[in-house]
Amino acid sequence: MNLNFVYTREYDVVVCGLGSAGFTAAVMCGRLGMKTAAVEKYNMPGGVMTVLGNNSIDQFNNPFIPGDNLVIKGIGWEFVNRLAKSGNAVIPDMNVEYHGHWQYGVKVNPCAASAMMNRMISESGADIYLGQNIVDTICSEHENGRSVDGVVISTKAGPALLRAKMFIDCTGDADICAFSGFRCLTGDDGIVQPGNIYGGGHTEELPCHSSDSDKLTFDEIHARELLSEKKRDWFMCAPAIAPRESRRVVCRSMMSRDDYMTGKMYSDAICYTFWFIDIHRDGETAYIEYLKSPLTPSIRLSSMIPEGSANLFVAGRCIGTDRAANSAIRVKSSCMAMGQAVAAAAYEALGKTSQDIDTENVKRILRKSGAVVPEPQTK
Repeated sequence: MNLNFVYTREYDVVVCGLGSAGFTAAVMCGRLGMKTAAVEKYNMPGGVMTVLGNNSIDQFNNPFIPGDNLVIKGIGWEFVNRLAKSGNAVIPDMNVEYHGHWQYGVKVNPCAASAMMNRMISESGADIYLGQNIVDTICSEHENGRSVDGVVISTKAGPALLRAKMFIDCTGDADICAFSGFRCLTGDDGIVQPGNIYGGGHTEELPCHSSDSDKLTFDEIHARELLSEKKRDWFMCAPAIAPRESRRVVCRSMMSRDDYMTGKMYSDAICYTFWFIDIHRDGETAYIEYLKSPLTPSIRLSSMIPEGSANLFVAGRCIGTDRAANSAIRVKSSCMAMGQAVAAAAYEALGKTSQDIDTENVKRILRKSGAVVPEPQTK
């Protein structure tokens, strides 16, 4: 790559994308003392929660567990409680039996949420780069796998280079993995679930190919035409369609639908997740399988390390799963749990590679930080 960079900066870790997963990853990395860069393409953090208008954070609890049923805590739970204390979030009673899973969602003020994210990332000591898209990566090959050596960001002064020992892809679309040549899968032979566009109290499901720029351009133009034709009161319409599905990274292990629905526990499970299998089809129907057991699905560290990677991790809806499991793990609270968990793994991998991680050390770090770490479960 023959580019004249306006600057080159060195970090321990670069967190790419500051949606739900990237936010907690950046805070955790900073709190662990790593020199951290947190990069976001939009002008505020939060992704779907803030920029794209879906202000409900689902789901921190497993309602089928008696007593304390929170399966996700840590930085994500701290975040919603800090918002609630300032009057900018409504946390439902997690021990009430509601009609639907979505009623356990925490509702947040999007503007206040983005401000709180900025505050918590800054408090951690991380450097924030807002409105700066990652456009390429620089990689090298080693005996222990492919290493990402740097990411190229687009600044108003021109391209700049952020180099680091570790990288965490929280872009949702697995952009860093794709740029770096790691294998990815997309939907069902390229067909993805529709996304949502929010505004004025309305929601529309529309095509959203967020990992294909040409198709996405068409999708966004079509969305505005459709909304204009419906002549609804779309006051404060979100600036873009919120995607449900795009790339899934081929990781060292791939979570299956059966793993998810049976709550199968592996030794390298480092966080929980809870939502139902929820595959949207044509904008009007969905294939759904509900969880109805105190057995809580968990996510393996090996499902967050791309196959062949030496120093790249993934968190959020692009981790290694099949399509059914992906439709469940994509919700915001699960992404928050993943971000914090994989940040602890990146910390453990410093001075080594992602192949040399002691998972038990990662779990100890997570417990110390207030996260819920998976334990063997019984029915």
